Amino acid sequence: MLAKVITRKAVSREFGEAVRYIARDNPDQIAESSPEMGTLNLDCPLDTPEDRQAAIDILDATAAAARNTTARGPVYHVTLAWQEAEHPERQQIDAACEHVMKTLGFKGHDALWALHRDTDHDHVHLIVNRVHADGHTAKVPKYDWLLLDKAMREIELAHGWRHSPGPYGVVHDQGKAGIVRMSRAERTALGQLDGGQRVSNAAKAAEHRNAGAQSFQAWLAGEPAQVLRTAVQSPGASWHSVHHAAARYGVTIQPKGSGMVATTTLDDGRVLAAKASQMGRWASKNALEKALGPYKPSRGPMPEPKVRYAAALDGQRANLWGEPQHASADPERQRRRAERAQARALLAARFKAELEAIRKQRQALRKAMTARHRDERQALIPMLRGERAAALAEHRRDGMDAKVALSYRAWEEAKAKEALQKRQAAERKTLTAKIPRTEVWRTWLEQQAELGDETAKAALRGIRYREQRNSKKYQQLDGIEGEDLDPLRKLTVANLRAEIDHKRQLVVYTGQDGREKFTDTGPRIVMHDKSDDSLEAALRIAAQKYGCKVDITGSSEFRERAARQAVRLGIKVGNADLQAIVADEQARMRAERMATRTTKAEQTAERRRTEPEKADDLSPDSGDKPAPHRPPAAASQPVTAVPEKQAGAAGPHEQAIRSMEQTVERWVDGDRSSGTVKAFIGAYDCARAQGADGRGLIAEVADRIISRRGDGVAAGLASFMAAIERQRKREQGMGR
Repeated sequence: MLAKVITRKAVSREFGEAVRYIARDNPDQIAESSPEMGTLNLDCPLDTPEDRQAAIDILDATAAAARNTTARGPVYHVTLAWQEAEHPERQQIDAACEHVMKTLGFKGHDALWALHRDTDHDHVHLIVNRVHADGHTAKVPKYDWLLLDKAMREIELAHGWRHSPGPYGVVHDQGKAGIVRMSRAERTALGQLDGGQRVSNAAKAAEHRNAGAQSFQAWLAGEPAQVLRTAVQSPGASWHSVHHAAARYGVTIQPKGSGMVATTTLDDGRVLAAKASQMGRWASKNALEKALGPYKPSRGPMPEPKVRYAAALDGQRANLWGEPQHASADPERQRRRAERAQARALLAARFKAELEAIRKQRQALRKAMTARHRDERQALIPMLRGERAAALAEHRRDGMDAKVALSYRAWEEAKAKEALQKRQAAERKTLTAKIPRTEVWRTWLEQQAELGDETAKAALRGIRYREQRNSKKYQQLDGIEGEDLDPLRKLTVANLRAEIDHKRQLVVYTGQDGREKFTDTGPRIVMHDKSDDSLEAALRIAAQKYGCKVDITGSSEFRERAARQAVRLGIKVGNADLQAIVADEQARMRAERMATRTTKAEQTAERRRTEPEKADDLSPDSGDKPAPHRPPAAASQPVTAVPEKQAGAAGPHEQAIRSMEQTVERWVDGDRSSGTVKAFIGAYDCARAQGADGRGLIAEVADRIISRRGDGVAAGLASFMAAIERQRKREQGMGR
């Protein structure tokens, strides 16, 4: 479990905004599902918007009765998130919220919660009133985020949830579980942290808004930092050479306050800034001035940037699919891949065009609103002056003292000015909400997906996959992934029920018992149930989606099981480190086939000794020429199995068999042309003319294909034999 404190830039003294948000009572949340809600120490139903408004009124009244007012405000908002496939019940949520409140010192305070299940992870929004019913205001602990992380480990141990990485970890000593504080170095050694350059919360928020595209801080710490470090450490380095190197990336380095910042300008005029030390300790102000002397601004012309952050951001938006790419000889998949790449580029271009149109529209509306507000303020002053004399005269007629009348009139004028200011501020806020300063890429994609844009839906699935891939626990998650080129759809699997979650763009497959077996997220199938039946079903779906080639992630035990099962189903495994397991399973299958083939050969020999020879052919209806007459095999010569390579070398028709194998391989790989069928028939007739047994010939080719590709090619072989039969009928004039 993970906990996060939700903070606001402006202090909130009322609970209405927060409660309506988590209850999804706002007008822009109508399309979202209603959450399950509950209360703690608050005897009030939450079933209807009216009930929730009554709860808001109770919380506001309690907060207003506080004996003292704090600068932070009475609203404390925190979220508790469970891991994927963990679904808490109401009793567990109540227990978790009570434990959190006790940990923070809010025991006995009024609180309410709302459970949201329409995301990858079930999470609860907990809103606590810091003001107790007795008027006492509880203080927020200084390191509340740290206390919350420890509380999450305690809740995990109490209810059996999986442990999430954090400052506190669970250790087992002599069969007993304990919670200990871990340093960043220890967490890095355990793989919970990557040990790289840390970015600010604002940069992380920017990455989320841009659907995972690098923030300016992260981009600056990459190639630009390497080039600038080389420039700083070069012999004879100066501020001019450093400015020259920074200009090639559209970056400017300048002092700010007691430090140094690097800035860049986007196409819409916004300026992004990051601390220079974000590139490394060598780029701090003290280190730079020690190496280059006192700061000197850039002078003279600078070179044109070869790479700018704005261009890199646009490129990442256009390519943020993040899905595994597999080279495929199938021309149909190649065509769909090209179409999807073109659609992706057009989608990014359309977003950029709409963004530019919004920017121009906003500028025009903002300019018109500013002029109107200025006219309103200028008109208000003479109007108040004109009313002042009449108002003072009226007050004197009522017997009011002159000084009191002046004071009262000043209060009325200040009230009128304040009302105008508030109304104008509300209008500016409404304009910003209606036409934001800059559209968020992910939000725009979600809007287009709701309108039915399949390209936007695929982009959202790719973003989700990228976020999972970048997480610390990605490699530990058991799953199957590949290149998904089709729209999200339900695929048929026996005994499984599929449900599409259109908002999250995924398909959940559940069994007859109602439990989730696995989830299809587009480019990745995430396993929840690791049984053999579920694994086989997931692999069969992967074969349909990903063109019979997949990558497998997760534990070593799961990866080996999945790789061996994929080989038996005829699915290619792309992981380089699993090829030894693939080869071993293929050898095991060949041995099994050889044993089966030996048994069949012995049975055939026995049947031929006891039954007269029958005509053999590709199908009962085939009309090809009969093979030359062959004397029956002598009963005294037993038929013995020979290793495959030796049998091929000894037989006169081995070349024909290889030609037949090649045509079948082409058919299974996607070449469904009539030329492939005719080539097989020609090789077959050639082998028959050399005295080969027809049925044995077909069985030999089929065994070889299945030995290499697994049982998953059975459907392809069946369709190939049907195509051969149709071709035979056409040659006889019996079909089209």
